Amino acid sequence: MSFNGKHLSLEDRKIIEENINKGLRKFETAKELNKSQSTIGKEIKNNRKRRYSQAEDVPRKCKYYNECKVCIGMCSNFEEVPCLRRDKFVGACNSCSEIKHCKKTKYFYYANIAQKKYEYSLKDSRQGVNLNTTELYELAHTICPLIKQGQSIYTILQSHKEITQCEKTIYTYIEMGLFKDWDITNVDLRRKVRRKITNKNKLKKRSESADYTGRKYDDYVEFVKNNPTYATTEMDTVYNHQEGPYIQTFIFENTGFMIGRLKQHRTSEEMSESLNYFQELLGDEMYKKLFGLLLTDRGSEFAKPELFEVNTATGEIRSNIFYCDAQMPSQKPHVENNHEFIRDIILKKKDMSALTQDKLDLMFSHINSVPRKSLGRKTPYEAFEFFYGKEPLEKFNIQKIKEDEVTLQPYLLNL
Repeated sequence: MSFNGKHLSLEDRKIIEENINKGLRKFETAKELNKSQSTIGKEIKNNRKRRYSQAEDVPRKCKYYNECKVCIGMCSNFEEVPCLRRDKFVGACNSCSEIKHCKKTKYFYYANIAQKKYEYSLKDSRQGVNLNTTELYELAHTICPLIKQGQSIYTILQSHKEITQCEKTIYTYIEMGLFKDWDITNVDLRRKVRRKITNKNKLKKRSESADYTGRKYDDYVEFVKNNPTYATTEMDTVYNHQEGPYIQTFIFENTGFMIGRLKQHRTSEEMSESLNYFQELLGDEMYKKLFGLLLTDRGSEFAKPELFEVNTATGEIRSNIFYCDAQMPSQKPHVENNHEFIRDIILKKKDMSALTQDKLDLMFSHINSVPRKSLGRKTPYEAFEFFYGKEPLEKFNIQKIKEDEVTLQPYLLNL
């Protein structure tokens, strides 16, 4: 992704002045500088200098001149007469051929004056900030395009050790508006996960769709206590519309690594088919390492535990599945928290009909390439590779994405 902020240099401003002198329109200058026309328009309007070729109190062209016929001194009712060429097309009067005879208010744009005005305003906005203009520009050039790609400040700092500012300082700079010239505000920052703790006393009891005897959350806690070698894999479902499609998600708790399978139906038969696929793909030994202990919620798509626990072809018990308490997603926090990454890329209510398994694998490749504090600044991809090797990664079709190419924005999948 190319990045082009709104920051204008002195050289840019000299080109603007030169083009005004040539009588070029704002859109032509914008095209030459690879900026938006609104950026050029605001630059000229905010930094042009008003000037009169005669004394301040001589007759000037006023909007009400035809009514009062008098325009002397600084009249309280004076309003400028609009000038199409000056205001809409070129932006200033530098090259106007009628300038000697024109009695409208005249504005001139000079690059050096505009630059000094900009530097003064920048210095004023940076009171208490230990950065000069060059350092600010270099910092912005590094972090702003990555923020636009959806990366968090923490992630950026892990891949750019040359940045000396800490995470809190950069958040403060953004709060102060230091990067507004690059279109970066708080709105662009990754959301922080805030999950309300559910009050059990307020929950409405609902009828159970399955018999969870021996598979409840308390049973899970006891199982983990007695079988410490088992690694938990949390399982869930993400979807935007009741009619589908659906993303069945798996996160391996010990590594933070997440994968998903695209599903067209939200049934136990459809969801358990993923385990059949993984067992055949990985082989029994690796399968049991990764899917030997499953924790999920009480959704109807997981309501037939025997389909997940038993290989229907061989009758062999392959997994142990347990269920969170009703309406308690906080009991499987890893998969719930990681769904925030998915929601940065696949927005709620977005049509998912164009989603494919390859696009899903691409999305999880980017998500698994984000460094995590919980992993000692390693990525889930690196942690998974350390524990299980590269072969299952290749079978899952998950790739390692380069640090500055990690993207957590909707345009990644182009749905």
